[in-house]
Amino acid sequence: MKGHTRAQGFTLVELMITVAIVGILLKLVGWGLAGMTAYEDVRTAARGLETVFQEAKALAYEKGVPHSVVFLDGGREYRLFRDDNGNDNRTEPTDGDCRRNADEPWIHNQALSSRVAIDNNTLPKNADNNPCVSFRADGRVASGSEGHVIFKGSSGETLTVSINALGWVNVE
Repeated sequence: MKGHTRAQGFTLVELMITVAIVGILLKLVGWGLAGMTAYEDVRTAARGLETVFQEAKALAYEKGVPHSVVFLDGGREYRLFRDDNGNDNRTEPTDGDCRRNADEPWIHNQALSSRVAIDNNTLPKNADNNPCVSFRADGRVASGSEGHVIFKGSSGETLTVSINALGWVNVE
């Protein structure tokens, strides 16, 4: 007579232990990815500002009129506009003053991610008390407009966007 043979397979305890180990490993990987995505948010914000500064510089040079980038909503967003009062290239004292008049069009609007904040902004402020940088028709920044903006992520990551008097932008 044949003896009872044991069926091949895994026991319930073995499956539960395997699922628990896989769950712990996934949690550890998730924590690592969360830090990477927080850094990517900061990196995206810093590179976005660099791009807008470069766009303002190029447009000012191309169009022959000042273009400005102003920070609004407590630094939660920044906007690029043609800063010539819509006067068809006739120079006026208020051109390049970093204050947008109703007839000056918005060119680019950018809001920051909720996971990114501006930790420090040393750009000069316009008459409305908003940090701003203005690019002249030669592509340089207006006198005294150099400074930096520090972006900080929700996990403490930081990147600094600096701009000098010649309009050179650096992200570090």
